[in-house]
Formats: sequence, structure tokens, C-alpha cells
Amino acid sequence: MTTEATLETTMEKNMATNTAEADVKRPEASVVGLSKSFVSKKRDVHAVRGIDLSIRKGEYVVVLGPSGCGKSTLMRCIAGLEQPTAGTVRLHGQTVFDEKSGVDVKPEARNVGMVFQNYALWPHMSVEANVAYPLKRRKVRGPERSARVAEVLETVECSALAKRLPAELSGGQQQRIALARALASRPSLMLLDEPLSNLDALLRVSLRSELLRLHRELGFTALHITHDQAEALEMGDRVVLMRDGEIEQSGTPEEVYTRPASPYAATFLGVRNKVTATLSNGQVSYDGGWIRGVDNVLGTTEGATIKVFARPKDVRVTPQSQQAQAAPTGDVTLEGQVAQVVLSEGGTHQFIVDVGGAQWFAEQGDVATVRTGDRVVISVERSGVLLYDKDGRLLPGSGSNGK
Repeated sequence: MTTEATLETTMEKNMATNTAEADVKRPEASVVGLSKSFVSKKRDVHAVRGIDLSIRKGEYVVVLGPSGCGKSTLMRCIAGLEQPTAGTVRLHGQTVFDEKSGVDVKPEARNVGMVFQNYALWPHMSVEANVAYPLKRRKVRGPERSARVAEVLETVECSALAKRLPAELSGGQQQRIALARALASRPSLMLLDEPLSNLDALLRVSLRSELLRLHRELGFTALHITHDQAEALEMGDRVVLMRDGEIEQSGTPEEVYTRPASPYAATFLGVRNKVTATLSNGQVSYDGGWIRGVDNVLGTTEGATIKVFARPKDVRVTPQSQQAQAAPTGDVTLEGQVAQVVLSEGGTHQFIVDVGGAQWFAEQGDVATVRTGDRVVISVERSGVLLYDKDGRLLPGSGSNGK
């Protein structure tokens, strides 16, 4: 091969690589300034407030939050099932809604697949007819339609159920069929609205793995709505935590778990232990004692207030009589009184400790000598402590070894 031919081939490969990389980075879905209000006689309800969010091609994004935070409304606006009050929605590089220009593409023309909490299978249709229906609406011809139905039923391991009616299926089987129906039209974006919440605990865990398998194999882009923290952390490439119609925090599961951006985020993600403390005369105090190991965070601002958070699994309880050995240098320590001790299955002790009027929880397996009413020292590795200022901002040095 000549030098010119080699150079030309190399340039073509580089162009193809750059195009592929750009395609992966290109948002498959995005919303800008998205708001949705519902008007009633008594008051306006602002379900979604000025949200900006982008989802990259092939990314699995989980929107997490409690009931009423606006997560399902956000999804319905993207799908076209709700008309936003303001903002822009773009899918696959095309504007499908824009409040200013009046663009509003119909749901069926947005090329999204949707899986609902209640499965939404037509009860009078067989499994294969349910899966085929969206293809029929899109005028996919008979032979190709049949082939696609067979393909997706095999993908979700439900080929043997093709002739059954929904009433003859278990909850897990119905959810698999709902997934197959959404995948059959090969959507650019999958929208999953609480898809596992109606299933029992064991089946939810099983179907999480099933969804992740499908995502790995098929590479679809997904926006998944849930109130379940474990589900979000296990499944998401990115977790978006919502609160009162706004995004509270967005990041990888590890980032969101180890460094919750606010006291709300920490509490929602299971950080049960908290106490409010103040810098006084160079020491950090709370109602009932002193906190050691966090002085440097507050600097020298007299009267500065912080909120101290820690997870039960990161807390160690030691009898006050052993205070000298209670915590390695650098740990954060507090003092309290044991309110309750429970021996759990597997020999783990669960402690409830009164710390300045607040209850702190701890879980460990080797403190059988601690009894209800005992004075104890609570210690937490510095990397396991989350510190927030009076305005709820995460302070430097909090969580994950301060990273």
C-alpha cells in the first residue's frame, strides 16, 4: 500500500472514530428550562420547576425522589403525555417541544418506548398481540412485525408465553412483556416509570438484574423513575435526585451516595444519624457534649453552626470507661447514652444512642458489654462523616476521605 493510501485509510479510521465518539457524547434527550404547573381553584401546583437535564446516548439515568417530587411529571413531559408550561424538549437531535415557538410533536411521533408502573397490557389481547400492537400502529409489515415480536420475546425470555393472555401471567411475567412491547419498536429512548414498584422484594431484585442485562446487550438509552434508593444506586450510570420539582443533586451512584449534596439528600439516601453543633470558645459543642475531630472545618468563626451526619454502618460504640481506646486519632467522636440494644440475626448488635436529644443508630457485632443506660463514646472515621453549614451546603472534607 502506498504512503498516500495508508494516510487516506488512517484519516478515514480517525474520522469514523471521531464520529462514533461524538455520537456517544451527543445527548439523546435533553430538557432546558422545563416547567410544568397544574392550575386549580385553590392554587397553582408547580410540579416541575425550570429543570435542565441531558441524557447521553446509551446512558442509563435514574431519577430518584419521593412521591410528589415531580419525577413522573418530568417523564410524561418528555414523552409528550403532558404539555409543559415552559421550556424545551429535544429528542434524538430534534426539538419535540418548545413553548416559545409552539412546537409540540405528538407522543407517537417521538420514538420513545414507555414502561408503566401498572404494566398497561391490553387484557383481551394475547402476549404476542400486545407486543405487536405498537408495530402495527407504525405500519410495520406482517413478516417483519412477526420477526420483531419473536425476537424481543426471546430477548426477555418469554417466548413460551406468546399465546397467553395477561391474566394468565405472574407480575414478573407481565412486566417482562411490557418491556418487550416497549423494545419492539426499537426506540431511541426508553422511559420506565416505577417499573418494579408493584413487584415483591425478591422479584424486584431479580428484574433489576434483568433490566441491566437488557441494557448491556441492546445498548438503549434509558430514563428510569423510582423512589427506591437501592434500585437507583444499583442501576443508574447516573442518579438524579429530585426535590419539590427541582434537581437536588446529579452524579454517579458513588458520588451521590458518598457525598450527598445537602441534608435533604443525605436523609433521603439513608443517613439516619445527625446532630447540630456550634463552635464556641474554640471547641465544637452540641446539646450534651463536645464533638472532637471536626474543629478545623469551622475555622475560627465564633458561633458557626454545622450539621453532622453519619450512617449507622460507619458508627462505632465504645463504653465510656474505655474512652482512651475508643477511637483512633483523627476519628470524629461524640458522647451519649444508650437508649436501646437489640441483638439482630447473625449476632449484630443494633444500638440506639441518645446524643444531645437526637437518636443515633449504630450497627456492630462485638460490644456485648454495652447495656441500656450506659454512657458511651461514639466514633466515626473521618471519611464517614458528612458536614453541612447552616445553609445546608456540604463542607470541604466531608465524606469519602474528603475527596
